[in-house]
Amino acid sequence: MPTLEIFDPSGATEITRLHAPRLPSLEGKTVAMLSDDMWQSHRMLPLLREMLESRVANITVIPETEFPMGNSAIDRDETADMFLAKGVDAVIVGNAS
Repeated sequence: MPTLEIFDPSGATEITRLHAPRLPSLEGKTVAMLSDDMWQSHRMLPLLREMLESRVANITVIPETEFPMGNSAIDRDETADMFLAKGVDAVIVGNAS
């Protein structure tokens, strides 16, 4: 009877940097939207912004149009520097769809 060997290529990834802890509230915070420019983000992120502004007191939402768009563009130190310069407390990344 023949023998078949199967290899699992998934492996493992070492976690070297943890995500920042969640904010207890978005009230009074400045939140930036960051788009990966995929799957209708030009429709979904503005809708999410409207929802946040209508439901969270004293929130400031900076739209995705203020920042670079696309996976390679948003994964740069310059983009993080822009958040610091604008006093951003939190970032919503993606397209929310």
